[in-house]
Amino acid sequence: MKWKNRVIHAGVLVLVFLAAVVVFGYVTNKKNSNMTTDMGAATRPQIAFSYNGYSLNDLPGYKNEMDLTGVRDSITPVSNGQLQVTIKAYENVIESLDYTVYSIDGKEKLLEQKVKKPGENATLEVGNVDGENILSEERMLQITLHMDNHDMYYYTRIVDGAKLNAAPSLDYVQSFHENALAKAEGVGIGTAIEPSDEGDNTTLQHVTIHSDYTHVTWGDLAPKVDGSERWTIKELNSTYMAVELEYRVNCTGEENEQDEYQVREYFRVRYISGSQKTYLLDYDRTMDQIFDATKKVLNEKGVLLGITDKNPVYMVNKNGTVVSFVQAGELWNYNRDRDEVSLVFSFADAENTDIRNMLMQHDIKILNVDEKGNTTFAVCGYMNRGSHEGETGSAVYYYNIEQNSVEEKLFVSSDKAYDRAQEEVGGLVYYNVENGCLYTIADDVLYKMDMNKGTKKELATGLNEDQYVASEDGHLVAYEKEDPSKSKSVTVMNLETDQEYEVTCKDGECIKPLGFMDGDFVYGVAKTEEVGTTLSGAQVIPMYKVEITSSKDKVIKTYEQSGIYVLSATFEDNMITLDRAVKDGDTYTGTAQDYITSSKEAKESNIYVQTYKTDLKETQVRLTYDDGISDKEPKLLKPKQVVLENIPQVSLDRKKETDAFYVYGHGRLQGTYNTAGKAIQKANDCGGVVVDADQNYIWERGNRDLKYSIDTEDADTEQLRQALAGGKSVVDAITEVYGSVMDLSGCTIDELLYNVNQGRPLIAVLDAQTTLMIVGYSDGIVSCEDIGSGVRSNHAQSDFANVSVYLAGK
Repeated sequence: MKWKNRVIHAGVLVLVFLAAVVVFGYVTNKKNSNMTTDMGAATRPQIAFSYNGYSLNDLPGYKNEMDLTGVRDSITPVSNGQLQVTIKAYENVIESLDYTVYSIDGKEKLLEQKVKKPGENATLEVGNVDGENILSEERMLQITLHMDNHDMYYYTRIVDGAKLNAAPSLDYVQSFHENALAKAEGVGIGTAIEPSDEGDNTTLQHVTIHSDYTHVTWGDLAPKVDGSERWTIKELNSTYMAVELEYRVNCTGEENEQDEYQVREYFRVRYISGSQKTYLLDYDRTMDQIFDATKKVLNEKGVLLGITDKNPVYMVNKNGTVVSFVQAGELWNYNRDRDEVSLVFSFADAENTDIRNMLMQHDIKILNVDEKGNTTFAVCGYMNRGSHEGETGSAVYYYNIEQNSVEEKLFVSSDKAYDRAQEEVGGLVYYNVENGCLYTIADDVLYKMDMNKGTKKELATGLNEDQYVASEDGHLVAYEKEDPSKSKSVTVMNLETDQEYEVTCKDGECIKPLGFMDGDFVYGVAKTEEVGTTLSGAQVIPMYKVEITSSKDKVIKTYEQSGIYVLSATFEDNMITLDRAVKDGDTYTGTAQDYITSSKEAKESNIYVQTYKTDLKETQVRLTYDDGISDKEPKLLKPKQVVLENIPQVSLDRKKETDAFYVYGHGRLQGTYNTAGKAIQKANDCGGVVVDADQNYIWERGNRDLKYSIDTEDADTEQLRQALAGGKSVVDAITEVYGSVMDLSGCTIDELLYNVNQGRPLIAVLDAQTTLMIVGYSDGIVSCEDIGSGVRSNHAQSDFANVSVYLAGK
C-alpha cells in the first residue's frame, strides 16, 4: 500500500527494528549474570466508577504520567457534578488521591483537588469551579494514587450525564447481554437485530447486528460467564452510547469437556426520551477459544485452535516441524519432533482469578522463527504484570526452545495508551544482521548506523512522505533527494544485501516512487510541463506511465493509457490500485480507478491454516500439518523468564502528529490517517468517530440533527468571496480567511453534513466556475450559497458525487 496513504501503524517495519535490537542487545548483554523466574503477580491498585448501580470503566493504572491526548479508552458520566470512585488497593497502602480536570486537549487545567486517606470509596467533586460549570463539554480526568513508595496514574474522559440518558442505555445493554446468554425468547432480541447477507451465519466467532437470532444467542453453546465482567463506556453523546463488555465464558464441548473463551461484546444504542424506547444501532461480538494444552489440542491432521479468528497469527520454521502461534492474547509453540507444546507468553495467571491480569490491551507479534523453532516476538501495548507492569510500549523477547526459557531483549516505552503505543514507532526502520547496520528515517533523514563501529551516516536528508517508499518487511527502500515535481532519479536500496541502484527518467520528465510489489520497485513518470492542479487548486503530479522494475533494474511491466494520468497508487496484497485522472484544460479531474495485479505465486508451507465444521461449535480453525501428526498427546512446558541485570530500554521522543486523524470504532482504535476524508470514510464503515491530534471531534457517526442551517452573513464569507474573485485557488483562499483547511474529498455528502450541524463552513467545488458553501440540509435536500454570486439554491445529495469538499478551519 502506498506509504503516505496507508494507515499509520507500527506494523512489520517496527517489528523488524525491534528484532534488530534483539541481536544488538544479545551482544551487549551476553556477559551479564542472569537468573530465571516467573513473571510475578500484578501489584497495582484498581480504580473503577459506580454509576446508577453499575460498576464501570475499570481503568488501567499507569506507572508514569501519560500524554493526555494519547489516552482515549473510556468516558465516564458525571452525576450531579460528582463521580463515585471505587478503589481496590490489594496489598498497597494508599496515602492520598489527587484528581485533576483538564480541557480535552490537555492544555488547560480546570480543577485540581486532593482526597486524604480515600479508603475503598471516594466522591470526586468535578462539576463546578467557583460556581461555574466546567462540564459544558467533554473533559479529561487524571487521578493519581499516592502510595508509600510510588504513584499510579489513571485516566478517563468525563462528561455531564444529566441529559445523555446513560442509565436507560446501560439497562438495555444489560438486558440484551443477559438474555442473549440465556437464549431467552420474546424479550426483543429478534426485533432489535437486522439479519442480512452482511452477517456470516457459518461461525460463532464473530457475530454482528446482521447475524441471525441463533448466532446472536450463542447457537447451542449454552455459555456461562466465568468470573467478573469489565464494562467500559467508549462513547457517550446526546445521540447514542457505545459500550464494550469483556469477559470469559465456559461452554460444554463436543466431548462433554469444558471449553473457555475470551469474549468482547460491543453495543451502540440510542435512547429516545419522548417514547422512552431504546434502539440497538450496532452490535459486534467476538469470541476466541482459550488454548488449553491439558485437553485435546492435536489430532492426526494438526493443531486444533477451535473457535477463533480465521486468520490466526502464526509462523513456522523452515522445515515445517515447529509452529509458533497467538491465541486469545497468548503465545504458544508446538514442536512436533519433540512432541512438546509450550506456553511461551501470557499475562493471565494459571487460575484466571486476578482480573488485573485479564485486561486485553496488548498484541503479540511474531518476528521470527528460526530453523530450530527459536522464536523472537514482541508484546505491544499495556503491560498487565511483570517488570514493566503499568507501562505501555513494546517489549521484545527471545524464546529458546532448547533451554525452555524466555529472555527479554528490549523495551521501547511510550506515554500513550495501548492502541496508540502500538502505532507510535513509525517510518522506515531495518536492521541488517550480516553487516550490523541499522537503517532508520528520523526527522526526515535516512540514517545508516553501524552498530559495530559506532558510526552514523546520513544517506539522504529533507525526506518527506512523498519522497520515499518501503517494502512491507522493510528490507527495500526507494527515495528521491529532490522535490517529486522536479526529481529526475530515485535511489533503490536493498538493505539486506547493502546494494543499491538508480532509476532515472528523461529530460523534461520527473519520477515518483510509488511502492514495492513482490520485491519489484514500482514508480511513475510525469512530464514536468504537465504538473498541474485539481479543480480545487491542489497540486498533482500526473504520471503518464507507471513502470515496474526488477531488482536487476530491468523494466518488467509498463502501464500507459492515452489521455489517462495516474495521480497515486495504493498497494494491498498482490494488487496495485491506481487513482487516475483526465486533463480538462489546465486542471485534472478524477476518473475510474484501474488495477495492476501480480502473477507471482506465494510460497507454500508444510503448515497452513484450515477451517472445519462441527454441529455444535460450527466453524473452527486448525493449523494443518501437510504430512500429519502421529503423537497426539504432547508434553506441556511453561518456560521460565531469564532476568538480565540490564535490559536495553528506549524512550522515543517523537514529534506530535499535528496532522493525524484517529478513528475509533467498535471500542478500539481502528486506524490513524493523514487525511480527514479517508478517516471519515473508515469511521462511517465501523460506526465510529474521528478526532484530531488534540482530541477535537472531526466527525461522529449518527450524531447530528435531522435538519439544520447556518448563517453565512459574516465577514469571513465576504473575505472568501473576495479572495476567490482575486484569483486565489480554493485551498489558498480558505487558508487565508479561516487559517486552515481540511480536505474531505472522497466522503459522501451524507457523511459531511455532520460538520454543517456543528456550524462549520463546508466549501464544495462543483466545477471550474462554481464554488458553493453548504449552509444547511433537510429531508435529502442540501442548501448552498454560491460564494461568487451569493445566490442560494437547493441541491440533491447526488449532485455532490465526485466533488472536492473542504472544511474551513477546525
